[in-house]
Amino acid sequence: MELRNGTVVGLHGPLPADRRPAFEEGVSAVFTQWTALCLAVENEWGGPHSVDKANAVIQDVIEWFYTRKECHVDELEVELDDAMVQEFSTECEDGSTKQVAATLIELHTQCLLGETALLEQLRSRAASGAAASKRQVVDLDGAELDDDDDGSSGSGSGGGDDEMDEGADAGAAAPSAAPLGAGAGAAAKPAPVVDEDGFELVQGRRRGRR
Repeated sequence: MELRNGTVVGLHGPLPADRRPAFEEGVSAVFTQWTALCLAVENEWGGPHSVDKANAVIQDVIEWFYTRKECHVDELEVELDDAMVQEFSTECEDGSTKQVAATLIELHTQCLLGETALLEQLRSRAASGAAASKRQVVDLDGAELDDDDDGSSGSGSGGGDDEMDEGADAGAAAPSAAPLGAGAGAAAKPAPVVDEDGFELVQGRRRGRR
């Protein structure tokens, strides 16, 4: 539900105990399909215990829902941003934290209503291996490169059938995520010069102009 001021909130009320396992399964699926978090864990931006930190973030978010009387997307977005910075020294500048927050709020709302549409989408994505973290090609700076294996992309004219598809694709958003203070990478080493006899010539360094 969206209020007049633009704030998106979920349904109020505690989640019944018999629906919590499905909700927690969905939360885990959302996080494991969130590319920014996958990159942070795979590259150990949070240190050697990055996997444990990611699991702790998931549990913190689950408890966030269980201890809140009202669930707001913008408040959860702040929690996710803070977690990525504090645990992985990573800033997500692609807006994926807002998408993940909105998906989690919708998942919680559906679980309160006894609906499973979004959960089934998340299960299907996980089962088919379609999580974006498995497909994307990322350079050293964390920026996404073009993937020529498939001509289609998330921004194509054949976008999601409905708003729910957009929410389920939160984990597939291309993240502009990289460790804070990451450098641009070393300069490429010049190729060796070989003469006619097969000997490599010594190349002198060029001085830059002042």
